[in-house]
Formats: sequence, C-alpha cells, structure tokens
Amino acid sequence: MSDNPDSTLKAYQPRFRQIDTGGSDPKVDCVWFHHAGGGSNTLAHRVRQSVDRIAAADLPDIRLLTPVTPLREDAIDERFDGELHTLADQYAAILQQDFGIGRLPFVVLGHSFGSVLAYEVTRRLIDAGHSPARLVVMSFPAPDRLTHQTELHTLDDRSLMQQVDELFGGVPPEILDNDETWSHFVPGLRSDLGLLERYRPDLDAAALPVPVTAMVGTDDRAVSLADVQRWDLFTEPPVRLQTLPGDHFFPLQRIAEVFTAAAWDLPEPR
Repeated sequence: MSDNPDSTLKAYQPRFRQIDTGGSDPKVDCVWFHHAGGGSNTLAHRVRQSVDRIAAADLPDIRLLTPVTPLREDAIDERFDGELHTLADQYAAILQQDFGIGRLPFVVLGHSFGSVLAYEVTRRLIDAGHSPARLVVMSFPAPDRLTHQTELHTLDDRSLMQQVDELFGGVPPEILDNDETWSHFVPGLRSDLGLLERYRPDLDAAALPVPVTAMVGTDDRAVSLADVQRWDLFTEPPVRLQTLPGDHFFPLQRIAEVFTAAAWDLPEPR
C-alpha cells in the first residue's frame, strides 16, 4: 500500500471546477466525470490542446464542469471514506446549489469509472426535476456487466500498477518505470477503484427517460461494443452507439469529437 498516513488527511470536500473551453457565452453545460485516477488538471490540459478543434466543430459555447477528486491535485490531502452512492448524492446537490444546473440544456459525461458516477448523478438530477439532454458514457460496460470478481484497490502498489496497465493499457512508461512518480498517482486511483469495486447498482431501478450515447474505442482491450450496447437496458430511448479510433483512453485524445457527440440534437436554450 502507499504510504499516505491518515493523520495527514482531511475529510474530502466535494466540489467542481470550471474548465475553459474557448467559448465566452455558454449555451450548454457539460459535466465530465473522470476515469479512475483521472483529474481535472489532465482534462484541462487536454481541452487546451483541443481548443482549435473544438472551435472548428462549430459547437455551441460550453461551460465544462468537472469534479476536483480526492487524493490528487487540489484535493491531494483529502480522503473520501464513503460509498459511491453518497458521493453521487453530494455531487448532484452541488451541481444544483452552486451551478444552477438545468438553467441551460446540459449533458452529463462519464469516462470509464466516471460513467458510473455520471449514471448515478443523472438519476438524482432527474429525481430533482433536472433532466439532462443526454447522458454520454465512454469506455465502460453497462452496470449489469460489473462482475466484482477482482479487488484491484487492495493490491500493493506494484501489482496494482501492473494490473491496471495489463487490463486497460495507456499507462505511460515514465510512470510505469518510476516508483516515485507512480506513488503520487496510486492513492487517487486506489480510492476510485475502491468506490467502483464496492458499488452495487440498483438493477431494478426504472430506466432513464433520457437519451444515452455509449462510446467505445476501436482498440479498447477492456471494454467491447457488446458491453456498452447493454446500456440500452438502462434507458427508455434507444442507446446511440458510437465507436472512435483509440484505446480505453480515447476520450482524452478526442475531446472535440466527444463534445460533438454530447451536443448532438440538443434543444435550444430556454
């Protein structure tokens, strides 16, 4: 396990960060939930690299919101000891109270592990009377495909590193080969995986009454098209399936294409 003594950690304070997408007059809100171990700085960096492509896609101006997540970046000394359902409750409340979610058309997006949070937050927002125009899930199977046969979050750092790279790929060699660099990445990854591996969806819940787009990379070694197609069981409108070139982490390489999928057939702002 990583040396991250409890005595140095504070309770996690859930919050969101707004990321500049190059627009000045937002017409749509996009809420992006990260992959396991991901963070807002990485997403912000990828968006900055994609600003020209976002502009060329002729999309409506976007207000991009993403959580500041525990045990990394600005929350590196904050630990969350609860369960994923509790975190989804808190995120949904913050989006309503602090950001007025629902005033503009909005889309909820999740990448890998973030798809579960996106799904659960969407359920809560709908219950509160704020239905997104679309839920976009990327690189992740439908909830009924979660097997819970592995507990990656309990592995030692080296084994966790090797398993994550074997299962999902995409871990840069400079991280794989550097224990010190990896040690900074592990706590947040372990926290997210623990939330996921303890998560139990309500498989009897009503199907979502909103459109869902399910996306997967053509070279994803962990998730198949059949896995994402089963999101059709969790939504009333037919799922819109989309494949894009890339591996499990294609969303971070194809930000403009993801935003285009998110903005597809959006209603006009009220």
